Amino acid sequence: MTDQPTPITDEMPEEWITELVDHIEADGHDIADAHETAVVIRLTAHSRKVLAADDSDRLFVIGWADDGDIHWGLSIDGAHVPVLHALGGDSPSGIADRAHRVLTTGRPVPRDVRHALPYAAVSGSCVCPVVYPCGGIVPAAECGEHGGRRSPAMEWHWEANCPPATP
Repeated sequence: MTDQPTPITDEMPEEWITELVDHIEADGHDIADAHETAVVIRLTAHSRKVLAADDSDRLFVIGWADDGDIHWGLSIDGAHVPVLHALGGDSPSGIADRAHRVLTTGRPVPRDVRHALPYAAVSGSCVCPVVYPCGGIVPAAECGEHGGRRSPAMEWHWEANCPPATP
């Protein structure tokens, strides 16, 4: 079996393309191309980081695949998507919301992860997992800075309620 790119082959209704593009742009993303088979978004440095994109991947592609569902994938050229991931959504606004979450967290739906933004700067020795989009942490037991502490001085919240990341 060869590892061939999966084309996004089905076509979106024209009115969906227009509405989807409007929602995506309203979320602050840069559209590279939009047509019947795909909407292509330029990746930002933050999106590349949360998606663990290869150096060559510069574009985020949304389209309908042969299975009739809405998918997303990363691409070099916007035409070939080697790996498709389910995006879901049943309306242009729903698709745009999920795409925005993927571009900011790496997932189309939030996880039930309680995490925190430490009040003090995190040192280089911290080994706690980072959660996006806010860049907060989930304290790890083995972390010398945050582990084994019942209530470190942090602002706690759920991923679905993440404040915007600050650069």
